[in-house]
Order: sequence, then structure tokens, then C-alpha cells
Amino acid sequence: MADNDKLQELVENTKSLNRKGSAEKLYNAEDDCFTRPGAQLSDKVTFENRKGGLISGCPVIVDFRRLLQLSRSTSLTSMNEWGVIPGVSDMDLLHAVVGLYDVSLSEMTPDVLYSTVCERWARTIILLRDVKEALQHLEDRRKKEEKENDDGDDDDDENCVENKGNELSAEEDMYEVEESEPSKFADVYSDTESEEEESEEDNEEDFSKGMNSFIKSVLERRKNRKTYQGPFEEEHVGIENRIIGCITFEKKYVRSRERVVHLTLVSVRRRYRKYGIGKFLLSQIVDPAVVGHYDAIVVHADNAAVDFFRKFGFSDDVVLNSRWSEFAEQFTNCTMMCYLPGFSGHRLLSTIKLPSSEMFELEQEFNKWKEKTIEVYQQQVICMTRMKHEALQLKYMNITQNQLMEYLAQDVERLKREKFRLEKEFLEHRLSTARTSYQTNSDLLESPDDEISTEELINDLQRQLDRMDLSLRKKKPPREDSDSDSHSTLTIVGESRYLSFPSSEDTDRGEPYDHIKDAKFFYDASDHFKQAMKLDKSCSGSYEITTISKALLPEEVKKKYSHRVQELQDPTMIIDLYFCGSLERPETLQTILKQGFSESDLIHGDFGKGLYFSKYPSKAAQFSAIGKLLKVEVGLGNTETVVKADKTRKGPKSGFDSIITPGRLIHKLGEGDTTMNQEYVIFDINQVLPLCLISYEVT
Repeated sequence: MADNDKLQELVENTKSLNRKGSAEKLYNAEDDCFTRPGAQLSDKVTFENRKGGLISGCPVIVDFRRLLQLSRSTSLTSMNEWGVIPGVSDMDLLHAVVGLYDVSLSEMTPDVLYSTVCERWARTIILLRDVKEALQHLEDRRKKEEKENDDGDDDDDENCVENKGNELSAEEDMYEVEESEPSKFADVYSDTESEEEESEEDNEEDFSKGMNSFIKSVLERRKNRKTYQGPFEEEHVGIENRIIGCITFEKKYVRSRERVVHLTLVSVRRRYRKYGIGKFLLSQIVDPAVVGHYDAIVVHADNAAVDFFRKFGFSDDVVLNSRWSEFAEQFTNCTMMCYLPGFSGHRLLSTIKLPSSEMFELEQEFNKWKEKTIEVYQQQVICMTRMKHEALQLKYMNITQNQLMEYLAQDVERLKREKFRLEKEFLEHRLSTARTSYQTNSDLLESPDDEISTEELINDLQRQLDRMDLSLRKKKPPREDSDSDSHSTLTIVGESRYLSFPSSEDTDRGEPYDHIKDAKFFYDASDHFKQAMKLDKSCSGSYEITTISKALLPEEVKKKYSHRVQELQDPTMIIDLYFCGSLERPETLQTILKQGFSESDLIHGDFGKGLYFSKYPSKAAQFSAIGKLLKVEVGLGNTETVVKADKTRKGPKSGFDSIITPGRLIHKLGEGDTTMNQEYVIFDINQVLPLCLISYEVT
């Protein structure tokens, strides 16, 4: 027949390539396979199953992308009817191959299969039966059906895609992608980028054209065979009856020019399985004469096919296959495996498994070595990861301790200056008292028998005071915000000592400090602090106030506070509380005493962004700097009770001025007295007026 003569001629043209054995001729064969759109790889190969059944076919390698491009050219229009396979058009061959893949690999859609088979560097090896064997097979099938009247595997044997033919529309001769239901939020995120991507996809070449016509012709042939009474002829045989199996691969270069053969698709007709056809197709892929020289073969094996590839030397080692991780993005729900050739470049898969005890022991030793190596690698990664995290933790602790040491050094220097100023004030007080006593009772204080006169004592005190003042001025403050030049006022009530540092404006004006009024304020603050500490049964020990620094705020801050209080829902609801928030930024306390609260003092707490306060100093101390408590006056107004934590809260509900919460201690620890742990949250800084800073110590 004409088509068999052409096929035989194609076989004769490719025999010379198989006889060449030198490296130079091998490279020429490789170039020939990858530059020609189609070629026959070898003579007819016969396969036998365990039951003695025989089947034969010829392997043909095809570059579908280049083949279809040549078919569309004006000089090769005849190839649409007579392509690389005599008597079969190139488009029908493509549709038949994709149909076989589609039936076997149901998880992949036809559009993906078409694009994979027609990739730029993709090649497909097809195992074909000749027309005579296909006719004989159809005759045998017809006799068997007449005897058994059983459908069996008729659908798969007749046509690998015809069981889907009735579902496809023939109105448009190409594959139509099923449109998924649009998301309910599609109008919310209608990005222009996605529209551009869709337009780019529309411009891509569609290789599925003619698919419906092919399916229609297959169905017509099948219908004609069922109604035909005489012996079948060549017109009753289609390409779908001749394909036994096929395999598609791509040759790529990764990393530092490593040559990798990516095995993308492989399938064998279900009726022709157990004949060793899959092994034969793999042997073609590992043959350098077919695919060229390579460093590895990578395949994404279906979970059911892992054992098949492992039997022929493919490895699913995770660490090893991570070398080809860039191929993993293309496939899902599969296992990446790789095949590494021997140093001698053997190409026979039969050498992978040799039936001998030595090879079995070698395999066992190799598996043990791999397990131990993986275990050592895991231990090393665990050790290095923990060391890295430990180093980060130590670095953080080092930075924190350095900041703490710097703060303590500055605090010590500040205390030294305060002590020096106190000594100076005390000396001034002694000098003032001595002068007053001398002027009022000069006659009583002086007598001829005194060894040292009062006037000499006063002069000596004055000289000491001048020297202290001179040394104080020579000292430079370590910070710009230092208050070394400001004058402090000492007030003594009982056994406690209270300090207040007036602002620079008060010092310049020379306004005297009201000791009588402040003495009462200090006494009330001290008494309230001690009584509130005794209410907390969890506090052990005695708490003694060392100093109380009164806040001296500008008149503008006081006016804003008064104006805000008048705007509250309940202007009479004003209470003294303790600030819960100086633990992380203790340096801001002095600024608050002089300028009041600012937006930067707001705390991102569990119940919102605001200022947190407590009635009890023992609870406020857990959120404050050590030994420091800031007492404030708060205009609560109408208070809202809140139980649920919400870090995004920025204010109370409409009709309320503040909120009261169970407290962050109850929220985080879930224990303790609910009443004592309650916290008030203020979201407006103008509702708070600082009163004083209490310094205390535990004895």
C-alpha cells in the first residue's frame, strides 16, 4: 500500500542514524532529531504480555509546535493531508495524542494538555501500529463482540476520546474553556492587571483548532464500522486505532547550565498495558541518542505511579529533588522524582534491578546510608535554627541591657545633681534662719564670752553657699531636657520629705512656693497612697514614700482640661486615679509633669488605644516604672462598661465619655480580684490633668 511504502522509506532513512556509534555521529543524530519536526526512531518493536499476547509498533518522535507551523506555510500545504505519519494529517495526530492523555490523566484539562504538548522545546514519542495490524485487530474485535455481545473495553479500544465526543460542541471547532462562576466579590477587586493578563492569554496561539471536527470524524468511522458487513478496509482505520502509547518531554537548562530532561506526560492505552510498553517509552527517554546528553531526568509522578517510576531507578528523595524545585510550580498533587544516569552513561533500564543477593545488600546499605544522612541533616538544621534564634534573643537582651544601663547612669547623675541642689537649699535655709535669728535676737545671741560670734558663723555659711553655687553652675547636664538649673522646693511633713520642681517660667517670675498649701496636698497624697496599698491583700511589706514631685503645668493645659470637663455628659464625675502606662517609657514622666499628656502617650492596649488608669496604686504599679507612680485627676463623665477586648477601639460609644474594663490583668491571666483589677480608659488627653509623681520604696 502507498502509506506503508512511505513508512518503510522513512524507516530506511533513519536506519543510518542507529548504526553510528561515535560521539560525533551521536551528536549529529541528536541534532537531527531536534531540528526535524518528525522522525522514526527505530524499526518495528514487538511486545509480549504474560499471557502470550503480542503487539508491535514503531516509535516516532514529533515536534508538534514546529510541525504545525510548517503545516501552515504555503509551501507545505499538502502536509495537512499527508503529515509526518503517511495518510494522517498532523492536526489529527495532535488531537489523538491529546485525547489519549485526556482519558488517562483526568485531572488535567484539554487546554493544559494542548499547551504542554505544543511547548516550544517539547517533543513527543509516539508508538504506532501499522495499518494491517490495526485492521486485523478490528476484525478480531468484531468477531469477539458477535460471540460475547459484551461492550467490555470497546470504547477505549475504538477511540481514546470518543467517550467524550457527545459532551463537546461542534459549533466551534476548538476547545472551549468552561467559565467558572464569578465570585461574589468580583466587583470589589476589579483590577486592571487581571484584564491585561486575560488579553495576553487571548493572544496566545490555540492548538485545539479542529478538535471537534476530529471527534466528529472518529464517531463517523465508528458508526460506519458497526454498519459495514464486509472485511474492513483502510478507510475504516483512524489514527486513534493505531496509537499504542506516547510520552512527552522537554529539555531545559537550569542553574549553572545543567541539562535536565523534564518528563511532562506519559500514557499507554489501557488495553495495551502489562506489555512492557511503559518501560520501552522510558528507555527512549534515557537514551542520549534520542534526547541528547543530560544530567538528570525529572518527572512529576502521579501518586499512583510512584512505584512504577521507582522500579526503574527514579528517586523521590525530598532533599535531592529540591534541586529541581523550579519545576514544581507547574504541577500539583504529585510527587517529584528524578533519574540520574551512571557515570558511564548507561541507557538500559534493565540494569537497574539485577536478581542477585549482592545487589540486594547494596540497595539495603544505600537506603540505610540515606536514612542516616537525612537524620544528620535534620539534626544539623534543628541545631543551627535554634542557635540562630538564641543569637537573636541574646542580641535583643544585650540591646535592652545597654539601654537600661544607660538609663540608670543618667538617673544616677540626675540624683547626684538633685542631692547637690538639696544640700544647697538646706544650707540656704540654715543661712536664712541664722540671719533672721541674728537680726531679731542679736542682743540675746551674742555675749562677750562666745568663742565664735554669730556673724562669723553667718559669713562662713554664706561662703559655703557661694562655693556650692559655683560648683553647681560648672556642672553640665547630660541631657538637653535636664532640669539642673531649676530650683526645687523641699517640704517636710512628719517623717516624709516632698520635693517640687517649679517650671522655668515660675523661676523667672520669682513666684514663691506655697509651702502651707502644698504641705496639705502632699499629706493627702501620701495618706491616700498608704491606705490604698493596705487594701490589696496580695501586697506584702511596707511601702514608704520617698518624694512627691508636684506637677506645674502651663495655664493653657489647665484651660483645655476645664473646658473639656464642661463638655462631658456628666461634668461632676471627676476622680483621682493612678496612671498605668509608664513602664515602657519612664523618661516621659518629667515631660508629663511639665506639659501634660500628649498623643504619643496613648497606649495600644487590649481595650483600645487610650490612657489607662486604676483606682489602686498596687495595680497601677504593675504597668508603671519601678518605684514611680503618676497621680492624675480624670474627668470620667458618663462611663461605659466594656467587657470584650478590642485593640482597634479608638473611643467610647456615642453618649459616653470613657469606658471601664475588667482590666488587662484579668484579660491576660484570668485570675485575681475583679474589682481591684478594673481599669478606666480615656481616649481624649484633655480629660486628664497630672497632679504629682510619687516615688516610693518597699521595706
